Amino acid sequence: MEAAERGGGALPLAVRELIAGGVAGGVAKSAVAPLERVKILLQTRRAEFRGSGLVGSFRTIYQTEGPLGFYRGNGASVARIVPYAALHYMAYEEYRRWIILGFPNVEQGPVLDLVAGSIAGGTAVVSTYPLDLVRTKLAYQVSLVLVSLTAEENNTSPVWFYKFAFDVVL
Repeated sequence: MEAAERGGGALPLAVRELIAGGVAGGVAKSAVAPLERVKILLQTRRAEFRGSGLVGSFRTIYQTEGPLGFYRGNGASVARIVPYAALHYMAYEEYRRWIILGFPNVEQGPVLDLVAGSIAGGTAVVSTYPLDLVRTKLAYQVSLVLVSLTAEENNTSPVWFYKFAFDVVL
C-alpha cells in the first residue's frame, strides 16, 4: 500500500486526484477561454460582431478590450469547472479501482473505462449541479440589476438545488 494511503506525510491519493483534476480542468478552461468568448459573442449576435467572422471578432475584442478581454467571464467558468473536473477525475479513478477490486475477473480495457467514466460523470454532474444552476442564473443577470426571485427560488434548502436534477440526467 502506498505511504499516502496509509496516512503518511504525503497527501492521500484521493486528495491528490482531486487537486490534479481541478488544476487540469482550470488550465484547460483557461486555454480555450478566448475561443469560448468569441463563440458566445457570435452566438448572441451582438451588433459589433455580426458578420465579422472569427478573425474579425478576435480583432474587435483585442482593439476594444485589450488582451484581457479574451478572458472576460473566465473566472466564473473556471469556478464551475474546477470542482466538476476535480470530482470527475477522482471519482473515475476511485470507481475504476473499486470495480477492479470487486470484480477481479473483469477485463481491464475500454468497457471498464466506459463504465467507470459514466458513473463518475453522473456523480460529478449531480454533485456540482447547484454550482451550474447558480452560474446559469448569474449569466442571465444584466449589469448590477438583480433578477427578482420567485418565492419558490427563495427557498434555500439543499433539496431545492436538486429539484431539476432529473432533467439533467435525461
